[in-house]
Amino acid sequence: MQKCDIKPHLQRLFKHISPVKIAAIIPCHDHVQTLPPILQKLAPQMPCIVVDDGSNPAVECGEANATVLRFEKNRGKAAALKAGFALAGKMGATHALTIDSDGQHPPEYAAKLARKARENPDKIILAVRNFDLPCVPRGRRFLNKFSNFWFRAETGVRVADTQCGYRCYPLGVYEMLDLRLSSFAFEVEILVKAAWAGVGFEQVEIPTIYSARSLEKSHYRPVADTAKFSLMNARFFFTRLISGKDRLKKIALKK
Repeated sequence: MQKCDIKPHLQRLFKHISPVKIAAIIPCHDHVQTLPPILQKLAPQMPCIVVDDGSNPAVECGEANATVLRFEKNRGKAAALKAGFALAGKMGATHALTIDSDGQHPPEYAAKLARKARENPDKIILAVRNFDLPCVPRGRRFLNKFSNFWFRAETGVRVADTQCGYRCYPLGVYEMLDLRLSSFAFEVEILVKAAWAGVGFEQVEIPTIYSARSLEKSHYRPVADTAKFSLMNARFFFTRLISGKDRLKKIALKK
């Protein structure tokens, strides 16, 4: 059986990337109050793409370095991210920094994620929160530990926060992966398929923000989304259980 090794592909892909060019992708659905402070801190650092996912009223942006891509109807976070990634690539970006618009991700830490991406252009950069703090709701603490446990079981890789959407992706890596899921599961699928393909991760600690306002603005649905995560994790774990490393790489990568 012919081995499938992503490392030569990554070496060729990133050999000539100089400099790294990062665009911020900000999915937004009805976060008109929390979005402006994020843009004010991000736009001076890097181009920003706000994907207005059917907000009412529609998002308006006065920042010179920001572009608004609007969906008339809500399509979900996965569709917003995919559209943002595609536009970032057309704008000449090599990497996409994703940040939520509900105020739970401190935009001032984008520079740290960007710096880590420039030091490790072939890796996915993950923001990591401290879930042992008293401000973290019990349900969110459980979900994070639950997700981290299954991610390690599915991939053999240990990361501290698989749920945080504050990340920096090499667009070349994203384009190689065979991604099929939607909604919040899409972001976990990226990590699982990347790990199966042999892509590395770097982690950056950020403050843990769980205020009453940010929780109210979050679109996470505890019962429905946890059920979806459970089914997804069961499928990924079973796939790893019956597949060798070479087979997992083939599953992870586009044909």
